[in-house]
Amino acid sequence: MRRNILTFLLFVLGISVYAQPSAVYNTSDNSAPLQGSLKGKIVESGSNVPLEYANIAIFSSADSSLVSGANAGPDGSFMITGIKPGKYYADAKFIGYEHSFKAEIEVSRNNQHIDIGVIELMPAAENIDEVTVVAQDRPIVYEIDKKVIDPSQFPTAANGTAVDILANTPSVVVDIEGNVSMRGSSSFTVLIDGRPTPFEAADALEQIPASTIRNIEIITNPSAKYDPDGNAGIININTKKSKITGVSGIVNASGDTNGSLSGDFLLNFKREKVNFFVSGNLSDRMRNGEYSSLNKTFATADTITTQSDGDNIRGFKGWSLKTGFDYFFDDYNTLTFNVGLNGRNRYNEGLSNFHEFSTSGFNELSVTETLGEGKGEELSFGLDYKKTFEEAGREFTAFAYYETGTGEDYSLYNQLNGDNILLRGQQSWEAGSDHQFRLKADYIHPFNKRNKLEAGYQARIDRDLEWNDVHWYNSLESYEPSPESEYYSETNFKRDIHSLYSTYSNSGPIVGFQLGLRAEYTNRSLEYSKADEPSTINRLDLFPTTHLSFQLPSDQQLIASYTRRINRPRGHYLEPFITYEDAYNIRTGNPDIEPEYIDSYELGYQKQLGKGFVSAEVYHRKTNNKIERLRSVYSENVMIQTIANVGADYSTGLELMLNTNPAKWWMLNLMGNAYHYQIEGEIFGTSISAEPSFNWNSRLNNIFTLSKTTKVQFDVMYNSPTVGAQGRRQGFMFTNLAVRQDLFDNKLNITLSARDLFDTAKFGFESSGPDFYSKRSFDMKSPVFAITLSYKINNYKKQNGAANSDEGGMMDMEDMGM
Repeated sequence: MRRNILTFLLFVLGISVYAQPSAVYNTSDNSAPLQGSLKGKIVESGSNVPLEYANIAIFSSADSSLVSGANAGPDGSFMITGIKPGKYYADAKFIGYEHSFKAEIEVSRNNQHIDIGVIELMPAAENIDEVTVVAQDRPIVYEIDKKVIDPSQFPTAANGTAVDILANTPSVVVDIEGNVSMRGSSSFTVLIDGRPTPFEAADALEQIPASTIRNIEIITNPSAKYDPDGNAGIININTKKSKITGVSGIVNASGDTNGSLSGDFLLNFKREKVNFFVSGNLSDRMRNGEYSSLNKTFATADTITTQSDGDNIRGFKGWSLKTGFDYFFDDYNTLTFNVGLNGRNRYNEGLSNFHEFSTSGFNELSVTETLGEGKGEELSFGLDYKKTFEEAGREFTAFAYYETGTGEDYSLYNQLNGDNILLRGQQSWEAGSDHQFRLKADYIHPFNKRNKLEAGYQARIDRDLEWNDVHWYNSLESYEPSPESEYYSETNFKRDIHSLYSTYSNSGPIVGFQLGLRAEYTNRSLEYSKADEPSTINRLDLFPTTHLSFQLPSDQQLIASYTRRINRPRGHYLEPFITYEDAYNIRTGNPDIEPEYIDSYELGYQKQLGKGFVSAEVYHRKTNNKIERLRSVYSENVMIQTIANVGADYSTGLELMLNTNPAKWWMLNLMGNAYHYQIEGEIFGTSISAEPSFNWNSRLNNIFTLSKTTKVQFDVMYNSPTVGAQGRRQGFMFTNLAVRQDLFDNKLNITLSARDLFDTAKFGFESSGPDFYSKRSFDMKSPVFAITLSYKINNYKKQNGAANSDEGGMMDMEDMGM
């Protein structure tokens, strides 16, 4: 089987190479058409920080017609080939900076390859009624393959995490409980600096402080170069790293009226060939509020009802420490090593009034105490190597990554009568260890200015060992989990995924395309201590991708794409044992669950409007083997949640965004997403073909630059009700306000913010089935006021622009002929 896979991928790569015409150069033939080249580097004036994605355009001196152009790479450098003999001038520009011109550039037979040198761009400033206001950078930039979010443009997220930044972005919705979804799906992949994370997506996003993030990339239709995992795409978080020579750094601290506290730091030391960095963070973030629930079961002739309401404290404690270095052997070879250590604890504490009664006459009033904790610690090592060549665009990268960790989920439930006497109690544990190893290598080969081939290999090795136990009691007593317990069980999860991919891109002045194919072989085994045989999978999957771009007149662009993706069930989805969340709610996995396969289509349109833009994206996504969490009655008033493939679902929607400047000091972002959703299949043997639901959300971000040192943000966000396989979530609205003040030549920043200003963010969910009805709600304590302090050491400055991750993007502007 493995030999067949390798043969198939080599065949695909061979076709791509064979299909590309060879470039022939004859330097001895003076009659051959002469083509020159221009190269240089674009940096910010004063700081010399490279301006990735800055634009350089070449114009004819004779008639000022556009000849060619390019975008700067991560180090600010650019290379333009195919320049005919003649006289030219260059215009370099970037959003938020003044233009810079280079005149009297002449290409001739004796001067074919010209180095323009370093081009410095000055930050733009505009004079408004004698008040100097710095021009605003775009908070959201649409690129050919992704949306890039600049956290520094959102003061309301200053004291938060990656979740708070995502609440300001298109394609993403964050609910009152902090749950993140992309275009209606909670299945997506989270990368950090283009690398995998050992955490669940929710924990990864909650653990990263907003102050440490350089930018966030939203990739809804990734190319074959990326892992195909995740229903809705990829969220890639790029963290800050300074490139200033000498010592630099940044320290942040924040707190809010909920009792949340956090702090983080980043120190960087760069000298000649070595760049050393160390960072860390410590946080305790809380969401306090009031909780209520209602549950009815009809499993027998007797209807049993339980009601509860009370105070609830939800929080996330986390810490991390990361250090490493970059070593620059020469201009073409770089080695990076890093080691990270982190810990986390997601907790939930509640004290509720509890009422249980039935139609047969049973009636009991009590008080319940609940405690839930999800703890874990991880140690990781990463080694990266990057080699570039004299030939522009040619590159080889490789990395190895290893992570090992432990985790434990613990829950406690005590029910007491009016005299504070224990009626019943329950404890449950789910703990274990995991080991992950990843090896990856990528090569990019440009055949000429418009054609290039990318290919790579990746290995993903996962090993997880977990155990589970539960203990019931009606008197306080000590208990330690033990393999001797009748409820104790173990699972041993092993999964190896080997991948090969290739993409071929061709760009023209009007039309560009990229074709890709990824093949993945999966070998998975799940052993359960109470099962005779392991559950296994040995499978080959193919994931084709296609991306097209069309350059239209008047600064308009049309982009189309198709990708096939997969959503593999995580380990705990497969675990067949029962886990008790409390005395009335339990859950279990399903070792026979099949992965979801997704066909995703997108068509996007963009048009420049001065310094702003308008964009529209139409998308359609079909998910086969749809995975759903299903609720049913386990025993009388006890509910069980299971995992099952229920059929297929369909999402078709339209996403709109307008970025404009109504005034020189006012930037407005209006975003909206509306989609039609339908699910077809069966639940517990009963056919489902629910009425299609119409879902929509919108947000309005206003950023006011009052002076060179003062910025205000005010935003409003609304999400409509959403329907699922068994229930409905009610709509909700947020309103946030923030003011940021820069002091001491921008060395110190102070941000004051108010979240959910008008206390409108309420969470409510209803679900029902043939034998049950349930309803729950959560009202977060609002508004929440926060303060954040940020201090820069030695003029620390993040890189400007929408920098790419080390993983690399799907296509850059040059790839697609823009």
